[in-house]
Amino acid sequence: MAATNEINSVTTGEGTRTRVFVSYAHDSSQHRRLVLRLCTVLARQGVDVHVDEWHTDLRRDWFLWMIEQLERADHVIAVASPQYRAAGDGNVPADIHRGVQTESAVLRNHLYRDRETWTRKLLPVILPGRSVDEIPLYLQPHCASHYRVHKLSATGVQELARVLTRRSDPPVLAPAPAPTRHRPTAAVMSTLPRGVASFTGRRQEAEQLIARVTEQDAGIHVVTGMPGVGKTEFAVHVARRVADRFPDGHLFLELRGHTPGQGPLAPADALRSLLVAIGVPTRLIPPTLDDRARMWRDRLAGKRMLLVLDDAADHEQVRPLLPGTPGCQVVITSRRRVPALEDARPLPLTVLPPDAAVAMFVRLSHRPADDQASQRIRELVRVCGHLPLAIALVAGRLRSHPCWDVRYLTEQLVSSTNRLAEMRADDRAVSTAFELSHRDLPADVARLFRLLSCHPGPDFDLYAAAAVGGGDLDTTRRLVERLYLDHLVEETAPGRYRLHDLVRHYAATLLAAKRDEDPVERVLDYYVHVATEAARLLPHPDAPADPVGHPPAHVPPLTTEAQATAWFTRERGNLTGCVDLAGPRHRVRLAAVLHPYLTQRGHWDDALAIHNVAVLAAERSGDVAGLAASLRDLGAVQLLADDYSSAMVNVSRAQRLYIQLGDARGEAAAIEHIGAVQYALGEYAAAARNLMRALALSGEVGDRYREASSHLRLGIVRHLTESYSRSSLSLVRAYTLYRELDCGQGQAEALSYLGLLQGMAGDGSPALRCLTKAVALFAEIGDRRGEATALCRMGTLLRAIGEHTEALATLHRAHLLFMDLDSYQGEANTLRGIAMTRYLASDRTAADYTVAVDALERALTLAGKIGDRLCEAGVYHDLGVLAHLAGHCQEATASLVRALNLRTEIGDPTGTVDSLNDLGRLAADWPEAGDAFSYHERALRMARDIGAFVAQARALEGMGRCLISDSYSGSGRAYLREALDLYERLGLPEAQGVQAALEALGRQ
Repeated sequence: MAATNEINSVTTGEGTRTRVFVSYAHDSSQHRRLVLRLCTVLARQGVDVHVDEWHTDLRRDWFLWMIEQLERADHVIAVASPQYRAAGDGNVPADIHRGVQTESAVLRNHLYRDRETWTRKLLPVILPGRSVDEIPLYLQPHCASHYRVHKLSATGVQELARVLTRRSDPPVLAPAPAPTRHRPTAAVMSTLPRGVASFTGRRQEAEQLIARVTEQDAGIHVVTGMPGVGKTEFAVHVARRVADRFPDGHLFLELRGHTPGQGPLAPADALRSLLVAIGVPTRLIPPTLDDRARMWRDRLAGKRMLLVLDDAADHEQVRPLLPGTPGCQVVITSRRRVPALEDARPLPLTVLPPDAAVAMFVRLSHRPADDQASQRIRELVRVCGHLPLAIALVAGRLRSHPCWDVRYLTEQLVSSTNRLAEMRADDRAVSTAFELSHRDLPADVARLFRLLSCHPGPDFDLYAAAAVGGGDLDTTRRLVERLYLDHLVEETAPGRYRLHDLVRHYAATLLAAKRDEDPVERVLDYYVHVATEAARLLPHPDAPADPVGHPPAHVPPLTTEAQATAWFTRERGNLTGCVDLAGPRHRVRLAAVLHPYLTQRGHWDDALAIHNVAVLAAERSGDVAGLAASLRDLGAVQLLADDYSSAMVNVSRAQRLYIQLGDARGEAAAIEHIGAVQYALGEYAAAARNLMRALALSGEVGDRYREASSHLRLGIVRHLTESYSRSSLSLVRAYTLYRELDCGQGQAEALSYLGLLQGMAGDGSPALRCLTKAVALFAEIGDRRGEATALCRMGTLLRAIGEHTEALATLHRAHLLFMDLDSYQGEANTLRGIAMTRYLASDRTAADYTVAVDALERALTLAGKIGDRLCEAGVYHDLGVLAHLAGHCQEATASLVRALNLRTEIGDPTGTVDSLNDLGRLAADWPEAGDAFSYHERALRMARDIGAFVAQARALEGMGRCLISDSYSGSGRAYLREALDLYERLGLPEAQGVQAALEALGRQ
């Protein structure tokens, strides 16, 4: 600054001295000192020198100052240097050496308009140690001479001073061409910066803006976005692509809405710059804002010009600059949305898509991206929030450290306690960009911005924001709207907002520095309270008790099950984030209130993680009641996830704690879960006993939800251990209770099991109606596991009645749902159904058999992983039936005998009857399998004991065919007639085969 002041002090006088403007690039501090030394020596020799004072902040409008300097100068010295040539020729990004780039654009236009005058005025100067090759290319066709300074002293600069003061002519290096008279042409004024190498992607947005700009006579287009998203680069990129459509010029003006160290450009000063740029002499520019605006609109009337107004502060700054007639297009960039510009069409820019972010990083870092590196780069740009500014700065760091690799840089960013501090290069930083937006916020808006960094989840609504800030809803709405207009929060859905990850980091650093308040407890109390109210609206036997503590001042209106489910769906990420943030009290409570929703919706991974955390929190805090509930809920989820051994450990422990607490309601819940686990393990008798105990306890304490669920589970067990009639009674009672409780979930489960039971009993039509209604109910409430199970049962039923095509389609739907749920048991059962149905519907070739066996072996592997012996027995049975159909009788015998033994061992009477009947059929075709009649006779006795009518009919048919084949036709006819009567009563297609057999006997 001292050197510049010395120059100014020498050159402030007026008179006839030669006025010189010095244009240079700040390559380095040393280069700048040499330039200022040259200026000082020239000034002392009588030259009126003017040099760029960008570093002194003594001028208010650089562009206007620069235009005036060029107009008033007798000579313009262009000091050659590598950066001056690069910037002058447009080979640097738009935000590097902006002054040189703008000066060069103006000088190009002057040379184009009046080459004779400006060739004489422009003089490239080469300082000691510099090269002629550092003169910008755009000057070389016009300036045939240059001056080389060998020494920066009075004698060394004396000859240059004589040239400038016209005391001698400059040395000519080559004959200058004679001036050429040009036909009058329309000079195109263009001050657009050069496009930047880092620009990438944005194809859809660019085409959208290009279409708007080129298809309309006039328009105002506002490109908005968060700091660092690349608005300026985008606007310049589009402007350059459409520049040829605007023959009267394309102007770029920085409005300095968010420029470090400077305030926004006043509208009057902006208009003066624009008027000078289109050729209005400064002496003719009116003094007032309104008069300048009128002149601006008048000069643009009838012209086709493109105007890029960069970094607008607000609509008041921009409105006076807008043209008033058709023909001109205006592209405005701003961090702030400007809804007050009525005719403006907004185009918001978001962060880059992942692929575009990776491409940008690869191009800027100069690192190759093979498959492995590409994955690491994808993680790195994710850490950068896919924000172009952050990606550019981080790529620059990697480029300047050749020994670093992407993994090392990523680890640095992830492990840093202040990630934003790592995202900087020289005087550019992501945090600086955010600071410039934060500085203009009113105090109350800035406070909420800081506090929102404590919000635990990915997004929030106004109620959560009010809880964070501790304010009322109307005030919070106003504050959040201001943050939204400034792109410090983004609206993800109507009424829902999020902070970009890097913006959240910045807000958190502000909060840590301020240390004035901590909103975490307010946030946790809010979510626990609302989640408790929502969970109480979900029909579930383990719904939580009344909320505790003081309710928040403002909560969303939740009065129905549908509203509660929708709220949980929206807030799921925030609630799981609360668990991570909370202490023991909140963790245990949050786990309890999330349990009904997470289990019904199939979010078992989340549920397992949350309940494990809750168990640890309850143990460490000594909360026995909370520990019992957490263990109960953890066991229930482990049962759903097929982890039966862990489930039994936890629900048994919960039962002991409830007994210790004297909590009969809790004990009933734990006993019911024990029975459910025992059923899954194939321990049917023990399961039935525990479910009866749970039913009795639930009745004593008046827990109707638990009573209904106990009836449901008991009905499931009874169809295996007792009779179909007793099983049906329990399921119908469960359905009735669930309907009285208006519990769609329970009704669907009861209907699903009733359909299964009726299908086994041969009541095909009622079973299909029950299952169809169950599928619809499950889909309506969003229970994907229940829907998949009902679809699997429906597919099995459709196969039984001969509808193979529809059965396959239904089973495939179920299989996809189970795969999405990671349910091995569900996958295994649907694979069983698909294998058998596909083979029955095929031509039954060897290839068809191999495909079916492969599917069943995959099912057997899945069942083995979870220890599901009932499913294993079913797979062995299916393998036996399949082998029999394919003529592999020895393999069929081994599989069916194994299935029979396993079903007998675990106490599965229904499965045992099926295995006996199928062994009887096999033995009838292949006597080495055993005595066919004996198999069917045993099956008939067991089927009558449990009331399995389809199994009875199959056993009777098998016994009759055995006797007929042994020439006991009379006894055989009696068994067949009894089987026919049952088949016809049940409406099963097997009746036709038995009728045909009886008719054949009658003809003999």
